Amino acid sequence: MAKADEVLDRFDRLISEGVQRGLLHNSAEDERLDGRTVTLGGVPMVNFGSCSYLGLETHPALRAGVIDAVDRFGTQFSSSRAYLSSPAYPAAESALAELLGRPTILTPSTTMGHLAAMPVLIGGDDALLLDHQVHNSVRTAAKLAQAQGTHVEVIAHSDLGALRERVDHLRRTHRRVWYALDGLYSMYADFAPFAALDELMAEQEQLWLYVDDAHSFSWTGRHGRGRALDALGSLAAQRTVVAGSLNKSFAAAGGALSLPDAESRRRVFTLGGTLIFSGPVQPPMLGAVLASLHLHRTPEVAERQERLLHLIRLFNRLATDSGLPVVSHSEAPIRCVAAGSPAVAYNLAARLHAAGYFTDVATLPAVPAKRSGARITITTHHTPADIAAIVGELAEALPKALADEGQSIADLDWAFQDHRDERPVPLPV
Repeated sequence: MAKADEVLDRFDRLISEGVQRGLLHNSAEDERLDGRTVTLGGVPMVNFGSCSYLGLETHPALRAGVIDAVDRFGTQFSSSRAYLSSPAYPAAESALAELLGRPTILTPSTTMGHLAAMPVLIGGDDALLLDHQVHNSVRTAAKLAQAQGTHVEVIAHSDLGALRERVDHLRRTHRRVWYALDGLYSMYADFAPFAALDELMAEQEQLWLYVDDAHSFSWTGRHGRGRALDALGSLAAQRTVVAGSLNKSFAAAGGALSLPDAESRRRVFTLGGTLIFSGPVQPPMLGAVLASLHLHRTPEVAERQERLLHLIRLFNRLATDSGLPVVSHSEAPIRCVAAGSPAVAYNLAARLHAAGYFTDVATLPAVPAKRSGARITITTHHTPADIAAIVGELAEALPKALADEGQSIADLDWAFQDHRDERPVPLPV
């Protein structure tokens, strides 16, 4: 197994190559943003790299909420929440709890929420099974639980047979067996198999779920509560923690830790390290949180969800017609077009940039190197014409990128024949 320094050096070389090609570590040059375009090198580009899926970051109600909060509370409230929370916090957390239907903590980010919750809720008598593709922030928090004595394993992606086998084995010696997963996986955009998980949890009383649902909050689910809370039944929800992001489609800031009961909330708020020792969401963005939560209870957000779904379905239909190798054909606003090697992914992204489309590159460390791709994110700022244009550009650019790097569509078929990695990977200590 490669040493940690060797792994970091490999990441450094790959990411630095993307920086040198002008594909990573960019800054938008715009004096004013409209949500649809960004300017790089003096050239406006249609932005297919935003996670603000409902396009609410430019909404007048959110802007007004920020201005009102600054007017009333200033730019900053500099206190750990262990001592004192700013005046808008109780209202924001109460509104979040009402929308999600469960006790909720507003955290400075989803990552900070994981770091607060996992070491408190997952004890030394528990076992933790990490989905192979669970978000890096969950894996980082899992190391804290592991350091406290929690038994940690990594299992193949969305393999419920492997999950059942490990739960059957571990429940004999552990109080609870946790399965940590994403509700919507952020690179390939496949959803967790919640219907099957619901059935498995009914069979396995010691199975608990820890769900990072960051990428499905707001744009899907009743009032934007995401995929997990909508899909899981009441019995499973009683043994499930859901963490969501307000930094993405909610167009505000922070994370939401949705907990199954008031006592779990109390313990995490009392004992969670990042809630004791770190700063809070600041007043301007608490204003945005409140404004966004209010908006999510109106018909407008449901209409935006429908408009976004129409654009996603249009992309999927056109991509299928064009023969594009989309990794997952889910109806999610993240669309990953397979490229294979990092060299092809960078080549493809560069061609898209040259044609006037800003996109992300999915490669190490987010995905296996041989399964790199172009990551396109769709928002309600886009038009049907934008969708048709980028699909057309992808269909033209991908064969050229493959040819430039000495690869073919057959290589992609081999690399992505099953994007689950069946080999359990040990968690670095």
